[in-house]
Amino acid sequence: MIQKYPKRLIEVDLPIKRISAHARREKSIRHGHISTLHIWWARRPLAACRAVICASLWPDPADPLCPQDFRDKAAEIISNFARAAVNQKVLGESCDHETWIKWQTLAQRGALDGRNQSHLNILRFSLLDFIADFANWDNSTVQEYLDTSRTLTQAAHEALGGEVGTRPLVVDPFAGGGSIPLEALRTGADVFASDLNPLPVLLNKILIEYIPQYGIKLANEVRRWGEWIIRESNKELSQFYPNDPDGATPIAYLWARTIRCEGPGCGAEVPLIRSLWLANKSNQAVALQILPVPLERRLDFQIIVKDRIGWKSQDSPTIRIANPKFDGTVKRGSATCPCCGYTTSVGRVREQLKDRRGGADDARLFCVVTLPKDGNQRAYRTPISSDAEAFARACASTEQLKAVRTTNLDVAIPDEEIPATELRRISVPIYGMTTWGDLFSARQALAISTLVRLSARAAEELRTPDAAFSDAVATVLGIAVSRFTDICNALCMWETSKTQVRHMFTRQAIGMLWDYAEPNILADAAGNFSVTLNTMIEVLKHEAIDLPRGYVEQASATAQLMPEASVHAVITDPPYYDAVPYAHLSDFFYVWLKRSLRLIHPDLFSENEAPKADEIVVDRPHELSKSTKGLVFYERELTKAFAESRRVLRPDGIATIVFASKTTASWEAILNAVVEAGLVITGSWPIDTEMETRVAAQGQARLASSVHLVCRPRTGTIGSVRADEIGDWRDVLHELPGRIHEWMPRLASEGVVGADAIFACLGPALEIFSRYVRVEKASGAPVALGEYLEHVWAAVAKEAPGHGL
Repeated sequence: MIQKYPKRLIEVDLPIKRISAHARREKSIRHGHISTLHIWWARRPLAACRAVICASLWPDPADPLCPQDFRDKAAEIISNFARAAVNQKVLGESCDHETWIKWQTLAQRGALDGRNQSHLNILRFSLLDFIADFANWDNSTVQEYLDTSRTLTQAAHEALGGEVGTRPLVVDPFAGGGSIPLEALRTGADVFASDLNPLPVLLNKILIEYIPQYGIKLANEVRRWGEWIIRESNKELSQFYPNDPDGATPIAYLWARTIRCEGPGCGAEVPLIRSLWLANKSNQAVALQILPVPLERRLDFQIIVKDRIGWKSQDSPTIRIANPKFDGTVKRGSATCPCCGYTTSVGRVREQLKDRRGGADDARLFCVVTLPKDGNQRAYRTPISSDAEAFARACASTEQLKAVRTTNLDVAIPDEEIPATELRRISVPIYGMTTWGDLFSARQALAISTLVRLSARAAEELRTPDAAFSDAVATVLGIAVSRFTDICNALCMWETSKTQVRHMFTRQAIGMLWDYAEPNILADAAGNFSVTLNTMIEVLKHEAIDLPRGYVEQASATAQLMPEASVHAVITDPPYYDAVPYAHLSDFFYVWLKRSLRLIHPDLFSENEAPKADEIVVDRPHELSKSTKGLVFYERELTKAFAESRRVLRPDGIATIVFASKTTASWEAILNAVVEAGLVITGSWPIDTEMETRVAAQGQARLASSVHLVCRPRTGTIGSVRADEIGDWRDVLHELPGRIHEWMPRLASEGVVGADAIFACLGPALEIFSRYVRVEKASGAPVALGEYLEHVWAAVAKEAPGHGL
């Protein structure tokens, strides 16, 4: 018989509606949030991580097996918090009236008695209320919440057999953007984080090693040396970004790639422009007008503005424009010539650009956005001679830079090739951009290589008696330059509603952009390196809250570095099937990070590109891909990873695995991996983690929720898996409808509907199936998970209409 352990709160209940609300709100929070430290794809909201970690580490006080010591301490801790919440008003500004009343009622009740059976359910729901409130971003750095959560975590750890003075160990083998490791530290656990990819390893080092160890000192030193880099770069680069003769400062240059019209007898240069809008705001409407000159086979431009009467020419205000057109010259990849009206096919457009490596360096500058010397509103003008001269100087300097190699033979501007494996997500090679350096115009490449060189020079000069601190500062500076590349490349668009440059990674792909916006990196606007730096410093300052130091290593999830039965909780967010090609996308940053940080972190940047062979994802097939990483690879390697997690877990440990997908194939793969790895699913909770306005969701039936699967190791002797529990297929099928029937009303009450509700039923259904090492039919034949899932979908489909799902 398997040893029984007290259930954790997450195995009993979770206030998913309130947690989801905080997770959704957090998606729009920018200042101080770790998402602004550096982009990483599919990063989990801190609110959801914080709540799930607390609920995974704390036992349910109403469970008969809960240690009395935890009940006593939790009753005292939560009673003290209630009094502090009411008397000191520590609740966040977004606290609603209902929450306030709950804590006020508890405070007025007096101290809870952990030995009074009637108080135990109150204590359970008070802990869940605390978890829901702590999920609020406003409360994430409030000392009373931090102290209370850490004290509860410590009380739970010691009551469950942990040595006095130690903390529970939480491991995340797919650490990614660092949300789970950071929140585990915040809630009072020791943390070990690992990832195969060097970029998340660095991000986690900053979040759970450098910030806890150095605090505000790190932020101050990064600011000091960051300002030095800015001063030095201004000296070197100012000649390439001159101000206008009237003192106005260009903040963005708007470029269009061009082709030659293939219409009979034409041959005009056609700029590829998606839309002619320049500013489309309530207080400012500005557009571009194309002026064809057919006899000379060329196009001119003029800027038009809208006043209360209508549209007029900006340069000749007396000239009125009737019914201006705002559609550009390119649509779905085909380009229409304004001179002759001929449409060049998408295939021919692609071929013309392919011959010019994407056409960024010979693109046509069609507008310059400026900030007047005496005003705040953006101004727009057509190019002048000084614009062309400055860009020509940048091109000449870049060519010289390409010809010069550094002492260790690295080319300053990335010439590493873009692999064709993920052509569906990184499509730019079919337009001739075959190296990562091709994604930058000459001036952008020059600017970034200058920042890379200066950050490396800063790393050499900031050496202090504490070499580890110097490395931490240098790492943040290198990450800052890497982050900056996302908004300083030839695939950034001009955002007309906000009138600013928009960064490239608005989705989990790198696609072609016909016209692009180049920021002036020296101007006081979006795209300025100082803006990037200050945004990152806000994160360093926000998280400098006296956290314990965590530990980070580069490692595969299939070969975890912890010894057997040493970990109290594995909480992780593995890759979702083929959802994100992490390694391929991260090469965009890797090639620059390698140039700035290879001497600081030689082990992370010893290869030409980010590790891909062992990354547990499915590569989408296409004719140019040689990858064999399909469903079989994904399921096999994920099973190994989960088996490793089961191996390092203590017998009484817990694993929480986050997953979100809309395909049954991906769900079957991950659930098979969980079961085959020797884990028993004991609970599941859908938490709404996505913004409805996200790019990937527009016009699609995407999941808004991430399902958190709660698991326990099916453990025999330490490190082994029990193999003697056989389930009867008839009993499993008999139990399934009742379990779905119980679960559906709960989902409806929490506002979980549609596809989210359907997939959220997988957890409860798998609780039945996964408790056995295998399920057998009367004939003795084993039942495959896929066959069971067919019955699950049928049971869900039968039950859902009765609950409005």
